[in-house]
Amino acid sequence: MPAAGCGRRVHAIEYGWLEAFLTVRLYAYRFPAAKFVPFGDPEPSAVVAAEPVEPLGPPEPVGDLLRLHEEAGIQLRLLDNLWPFWDAVTTSSLGWSGIRLRNARPRPA
Repeated sequence: MPAAGCGRRVHAIEYGWLEAFLTVRLYAYRFPAAKFVPFGDPEPSAVVAAEPVEPLGPPEPVGDLLRLHEEAGIQLRLLDNLWPFWDAVTTSSLGWSGIRLRNARPRPA
C-alpha cells in the first residue's frame, strides 16, 4: 500500500475547475488500436495515428469522473494554483504528463 498522500497515479486540477470536473458530460470515442503507435521521447506519453482513423462506433458517455477516479485508484488533488505542483513534479524523478496547462491560472509571483 502506498504511503499516505501518495499513489501510483495522481491527477491535479485547480479549484476553479472543480465544478466543471464534477458536472461535465464527457464522451469517449473508441478507435481500432492497430492504427496507433507510441509517441514521446525518451518515454512515450501518448499514442497517435499517422492517418485518419474512423471510430468503431458513436461516442459513449464516460460517466461520473470523480467516481471513476476513485474506482481506478487515482488520487485527485485540488490546488489553488497548479504551477508549484507542476514545477515540483517535472523536476522530480517521477513520470508525468500534462494537458490543457494553458487553462491554468497564471504562475504566482
